[in-house]
Amino acid sequence: MSKIIVETTFITKLNRPKTVHIYLPTGYDGSTRFPVLYMHDGHNLFDASTSAFGTIWNVHQSLDKIEQETGMNLIVVGIDCPSPKRFDEYSPWINHEMREYKSYLQQDSAGGEGEQYIDWLVRELKPSIDRRYCTNPNLTYLAGSSMGGLISLYAGYRYPDVFHKIGVFSPAVWFAKQSLLDYLDQSFDNRLGVYLDIGTAETSNASVTGFPKIYLTGARAVRDLLQKKGIRDLLYVEAEGEVHSEAAWAKRFPNFAQWILKESTK
Repeated sequence: MSKIIVETTFITKLNRPKTVHIYLPTGYDGSTRFPVLYMHDGHNLFDASTSAFGTIWNVHQSLDKIEQETGMNLIVVGIDCPSPKRFDEYSPWINHEMREYKSYLQQDSAGGEGEQYIDWLVRELKPSIDRRYCTNPNLTYLAGSSMGGLISLYAGYRYPDVFHKIGVFSPAVWFAKQSLLDYLDQSFDNRLGVYLDIGTAETSNASVTGFPKIYLTGARAVRDLLQKKGIRDLLYVEAEGEVHSEAAWAKRFPNFAQWILKESTK
């Protein structure tokens, strides 16, 4: 049966520890090389007791089912970030208007550590995983939701030679909209496949009445830009009535997983 290994590591440049959850498929026996999916907010993927909001993506159960039905699976490396530092790590750009969107955080600005975080993932964490586990280093994917979607977009186009496809669930485009769009325009690379989704009723602060529209128009702006640039591999999903939650992402994760697993059979 599949299993999940929990490890602790350290991001030297940011001077903080990191917990990672490594999902190994049922078919993992050390002889077959598996693709690897790196996911942000690892604390919300497998275990409700570590989840920020008590619900999880159920990544392990979804992948176990896919493996039973198709014989395909991959390794998942979930990287924890259960703290306010999440806003800093998940964006290379700084938002100086945080109180407008997240007044309950009582901070004026956040962001700016995204480059260091992704650099660590690519240059330290990935090589370590590839050394110690039976991976296919040439089939590497990345995914996340909300701010995790934002940093996945940044990382995918920052390292298109590393990440073959990315999963962008309900991206927090609002955090750095113009900077993100400018970056995607300048850094576009057609080697990268993009899964992009959004619910039509998403909000991450009920006191901001226009948040659902902000999320929806942000995702559509990214979609439109990628299509304008001529992206060849884009899977875009609008989920009617869906909200901003782990339960909603759990529903859409199997579709994304099957999309990336198709590549491993080519």
